[in-house]
Amino acid sequence: MHSQLSATENLNAAPTHLHIASLIAHVRPEKMLLLKHWLNGFNNIEIHAESAQGKLVLVTESDDEQAILRILDELRAQDGVLNAALVYHEQIALAELDLDKSESEEQDV
Repeated sequence: MHSQLSATENLNAAPTHLHIASLIAHVRPEKMLLLKHWLNGFNNIEIHAESAQGKLVLVTESDDEQAILRILDELRAQDGVLNAALVYHEQIALAELDLDKSESEEQDV
């Protein structure tokens, strides 16, 4: 029972890291507009680059690594997506970001 309680506590724990990821997708060109409309429904996905041949470079960030994997799975399932892959992932401790922010604010004073 103790291990189940610990697992539940971990699920409810405050986030400790920011995850930044880059994805690449190859889409049938005739489905590109529809996919871009779907992507615009997310507030944490940016279309960084695109080509007329149906290639997209996407950038996303989240405090939940699993959320990025869910986005990737959902992207792969969209009509017209031939392939999608994670090409970059970085995790930054939120404590480091807070430290950098406070150091920057001190320099501004």
